[in-house]
Amino acid sequence: MSEAPSRIKLAENGPILEITFDHPPAHAFDQRASRDLNAAFARLQDSPHLRCAIITATGDRIFSAGWDLKAVAAGDTGEDFGEFGFMGLERSHLTKPLIVAINGLAVGGGFELSLMAHMIICAPHVEFALPELQRGFIPEAGGLWRALRRLPQNIAYELLLTGRRMGAEEGLRLGFVNRIVPREHLMEAAREMAAQIATSAPLAVEAFLEIAHATETLPDQEAFATMRSGLPAHRRMRESNDFHEGPRAFAEKRAPRWTGR
Repeated sequence: MSEAPSRIKLAENGPILEITFDHPPAHAFDQRASRDLNAAFARLQDSPHLRCAIITATGDRIFSAGWDLKAVAAGDTGEDFGEFGFMGLERSHLTKPLIVAINGLAVGGGFELSLMAHMIICAPHVEFALPELQRGFIPEAGGLWRALRRLPQNIAYELLLTGRRMGAEEGLRLGFVNRIVPREHLMEAAREMAAQIATSAPLAVEAFLEIAHATETLPDQEAFATMRSGLPAHRRMRESNDFHEGPRAFAEKRAPRWTGR
């Protein structure tokens, strides 16, 4: 008996890794899909030529409903999700940017993934929800505390305790959503943003995200000490040729030629 096709499709568009959820109608995640998404994140992190990832889904109705509750109800209660947990959401040390291009409803794990991402572009009809408490459990893949960090706390408490949906316009107003674009221009806008990221020095981007993660909850004095403590991506940036290429290019009035070394 042949194995079912993957629910995750991958394509490289130059330095951009495009990850597409392809398990309609809900793009829900079982154990294998979580392991596949974990593997995609590892590919992004470990491939020097890849600079950024865009995550989207097929169709117009749902981005992802998260955990495949129908599979759970049918007896698939295993939790072998891979090294970094369900949908890779325990991967807090990713040093390459994630853009989510959200085409529809982002529920449960779909919202949790949005909360982990660095930038969010969505279609006007998109809604976000964390209905776990109404299903008898809680968001255990980071959504609980990431919602409280990324959104005003009273709004996060309301979304978590009531399960109500937050629309794209509300998300934009609260600073959670970067941009709202028509559905037909969603990937175009995401690719434009990714291309802009790719003009930055790759080692500087990695150092920035490493330090941002490490200092997120620290007061200034501890943040400075942490930055200067020898974090690996920061050290590679400081010791690289690219660290000197930027000032040279500026002085010579030309575009920098980054090598990642």
